[in-house]
Amino acid sequence: GLLVLRRERAQILELLGVVESRLGFDARAVRLLEASLAAARDKVAARLNLALAQARSLDVAAASTILERAERAGAVVLGPGLGRTPQAASLARHLAPRVPCPLLVDADGLNALGTDLASLASRSAPTVLTPHAGELGRLLGADSGAIAARRLDSVRRAADASGAVVVLKGDDTLVASGERLAVNVEGSPALATAGTGDVLSGTIGALLARGMEAFEAACAGVLAHSRAGRVAGERLGVESVIASDVIACLPEGLRADG
Repeated sequence: GLLVLRRERAQILELLGVVESRLGFDARAVRLLEASLAAARDKVAARLNLALAQARSLDVAAASTILERAERAGAVVLGPGLGRTPQAASLARHLAPRVPCPLLVDADGLNALGTDLASLASRSAPTVLTPHAGELGRLLGADSGAIAARRLDSVRRAADASGAVVVLKGDDTLVASGERLAVNVEGSPALATAGTGDVLSGTIGALLARGMEAFEAACAGVLAHSRAGRVAGERLGVESVIASDVIACLPEGLRADG
């Protein structure tokens, strides 16, 4: 549910490599990613399990343990796999305004916020939200059809209300922050499968933990994720791709010439 990407030792940060200017990635980053992916996945899982075991429960009682760890973190991803119990939702609502480092909120974390985007506006550290149309509809108190009909207006409204970078996922994923807007033109149908949104969250979260500016991290993550999906689809067939295949293709997605 909660993934803390630690700046000090977490190999996932090295996996995603050295971020160059203009959203490029050098050859060293790709080599690190190819060499260390499985080991880093195990490291992250072990660190996550330790944090949750010490916290004992996914409710507000866990907040002090999580926030203490977040003081030493490069970034926090909140939401994927968290669950929709009232206790988990209360924990997410408690954490979101208080996490002291860059924060990405996705999935059940977004659902927990309800329509209270304003609770994020006072955060001093960067915030990224990664909703699909249905999740953005819940955040704005609208149905997904209304969001689909006015995607640009909707993503800007959410960014203004929350003070966050908002990534509205879809075939033409939009990234909005204040007056800045980016449109992804490299969407892949291979990404229309369960779990790929979590891969995107982890990718952007790792870039945030590397110290990348939030809007650029979101744009870079979206682009790398799309390219990885395209490569996976070409290798395996669009209908055969699962989320782990997209992870395996992230080295190609991160290449500056991808």
